[in-house]
Amino acid sequence: MTEMTDYTQAQLLLEKHDIFVSPSEAHGTISGLLACGLNIDEKDYLIMLSDVFNDGQSFSNELKGLFGQMFTHVMSCFNSEEPNFELYLPNEDETLLDKANALVAWVSGFLLGFGLKQKDYGKLSADVKEVISDFSEITKLDTDFGEEEEDQQAFHEIVEYIRVSALLCFAEMGRETVTPSKTLH
Repeated sequence: MTEMTDYTQAQLLLEKHDIFVSPSEAHGTISGLLACGLNIDEKDYLIMLSDVFNDGQSFSNELKGLFGQMFTHVMSCFNSEEPNFELYLPNEDETLLDKANALVAWVSGFLLGFGLKQKDYGKLSADVKEVISDFSEITKLDTDFGEEEEDQQAFHEIVEYIRVSALLCFAEMGRETVTPSKTLH
């Protein structure tokens, strides 16, 4: 499995190249794209990301490497037999406020990526529609968490719900279905 770049280093790299999105939003966008299906290749997702994050301009090789790492990581986590998918959020030593803001950015990114790829919401299952509705509400979340144990617990419960919901979307829409070949006897 691909190891992810330290969150702070990823943020500095994005800022260095005047890409004003957080690493969590970029990761969420890639996750949303892949949750709709894996029939997207490196060229396609980089074009989509450059359209929404960089006014259609090509990314530097450093940024292509960062986004490629995210793409590979999310794809391998989604396809793993073990449910090891995690949201890309700031390090544990950051404040709960910073982590909550990054969480909202991740969900916004997921909705963006999902929307870029999924054009027919009428065909979504009731469960996936509920996830999209819940994610829309989460983007309105008041991120003014304190550092109390109760707030920490609430934050972790929201993170777990989002993580499981992203896996649900991928399980329903992202896994490539294998159609049995028809054999004539």
